[in-house]
Amino acid sequence: MGAGRWVAILGAGWLWVVAVRAETEAIRSTRVYERSRALHREDPDKPVLAWEFARACFDRCETVPSKPVRVGMAREAVEACRKALVQSPTEAGCHYYLGLNLGILAQAQPLKALGRVREMEDAWQACLLLDPGFDHAGADRSLGMLYDECPPPPLGVGSRSKARFHLERAARTAPGYPANRLLWIEFLAGHDEADEARRELQSLERMLPEARQRFAGERWASAWKDWDSRIESLVKRWDDVPTGESRPTPSR
Repeated sequence: MGAGRWVAILGAGWLWVVAVRAETEAIRSTRVYERSRALHREDPDKPVLAWEFARACFDRCETVPSKPVRVGMAREAVEACRKALVQSPTEAGCHYYLGLNLGILAQAQPLKALGRVREMEDAWQACLLLDPGFDHAGADRSLGMLYDECPPPPLGVGSRSKARFHLERAARTAPGYPANRLLWIEFLAGHDEADEARRELQSLERMLPEARQRFAGERWASAWKDWDSRIESLVKRWDDVPTGESRPTPSR
């Protein structure tokens, strides 16, 4: 059998593995979504069940290609969180997942994005005041991304200084969570601070074995796929480049 034939077979095998993994994640997120929705409907006044349902909606949106379906689930989540917050305004999880699901609606409906972005900012600021450590410093992480990716006022709420503050604080508050460290490294690299970014990457690599044990199992499979890809990209760009020399800036 020729080399080309082997390449074709291996390529097809890899595509099959990727497809199976994607299908498995879609099945898992659908199962969690349906179970969380049923529990929430049984006790709609319980705020923990509201934000757990909103989390399930957000997670499932990442596996569903249909825009109308994503919008429908995000609206379900937003409604659940808003209703719960009327009775329980200090429930940090409801504020947090309200913001995340508003983000899905903002992406899907650009004409309404600015108003939703400001509500997202308010929701994550509220979560930050109530429980800074919720979801591994999720409010700081989300605010940092929001300020980094949005255009500046009056078109948006973007601010490099605010992005730096929140991304660094997320990395310091929950340093064992790979997403926090990666976002901080990518921010540094994207703003001409490559030496510091490389030092942070080396620190991240040292803590990865512990993180793989802590965040293990089916629930974290898709997250590790993303994290590993980003880590590999950073390592390839900076491998064997002495500190102090110029090096390419990783893309976001």
